Amino acid sequence: MAKEAGHFFGRSIFSLSRGLNIIGVSTLMVMMVLTVADVSLRYLVNRPIPGAFELTEFLLVILASFGLAYTAFQNGHVTVDLVVERFSPKTQAVIDTITCLISIGVFATVTWASILYARSEWKAKAVSTVLLLPRFPFILVVVLGSGVVCLALLVSLLNSLNKVVKK
Repeated sequence: MAKEAGHFFGRSIFSLSRGLNIIGVSTLMVMMVLTVADVSLRYLVNRPIPGAFELTEFLLVILASFGLAYTAFQNGHVTVDLVVERFSPKTQAVIDTITCLISIGVFATVTWASILYARSEWKAKAVSTVLLLPRFPFILVVVLGSGVVCLALLVSLLNSLNKVVKK
């Protein structure tokens, strides 16, 4: 029963991370179109798109934040296996467990700090310089992205612990 719940949890978090990744990739396409249009208009008719750089910055937040969890599921983050790959599978699983614990701590801290920052930006009614867009929704994107990374890392942690205790 617990194993089925674990698989359901893992599949659910994977589906969520994949959905966020699709949104992130879509924002990349929007960024490309926006940048090409801005540069083209700047050089062809000397009329750039007002706030294009600012929009690109906000879209980059979405792209980066929403791609992290899916990358974690795909084991796409940078690792240095030069030494670790020489250890036994059980020792590798112990190292993975420790790495997951540290990573969860880091991303939980990022999530919490981002919540506090979003709250302060919301209370201050902070807006962007050119387009006067509120900044706190984009900070909440970081909260969502890093929170889902924590959940993805929790799935990895459970998988690593399973390998550690397996005989």
